[in-house]
Amino acid sequence: MGLFSKVLGGIGEDNGRVVPEKNLAGAEDAGKTAILNAAEEAKAIQETAKEAVKAAEPVETLSEAELKELSDRILATAALSMYCAACDGNISVEEYMEMDINIGSLKGKHKLPAEVNAELDKISADHNITWETVTSYLDRIEPDELMKMSDDIADIMVASDGVNEAEQKCVDQFAKYVRSRV
Repeated sequence: MGLFSKVLGGIGEDNGRVVPEKNLAGAEDAGKTAILNAAEEAKAIQETAKEAVKAAEPVETLSEAELKELSDRILATAALSMYCAACDGNISVEEYMEMDINIGSLKGKHKLPAEVNAELDKISADHNITWETVTSYLDRIEPDELMKMSDDIADIMVASDGVNEAEQKCVDQFAKYVRSRV
């Protein structure tokens, strides 16, 4: 039983229209109308939610080259994000959330190949990822894409408690790397 089904408990349907049942028998007409209107709105929200779930299914197909480019960008973002989040010896819940947001926004509705998902799992489990490993992923993407990653990294750095000395060194290291590629 879903949330909206619980909310609508005690209210039935008659030919697609919401109608009161025994628990509404003694309510005033205005109260009945308000409850009926709220129930109809809840039904509409439930239908909208169902449509949103259907819309979230992957629909766009990428070419092999586009999928490789997207996969490389996601892997580079994940590696750099993990490196920066773990550089101070602690990864906060907020930093994990920012990493998920960054990867999710890149991934969008696209289904990644199993080997890319396996590599993402490997990166996310490596809290001791080295700069050399990170650069092996960064080297796969175009310099203009590197510059876009700066905002993602900044979001992670300030997510928990501001930027500390170790995190600032990480930001500086990434900036130096970007300058060397531009």
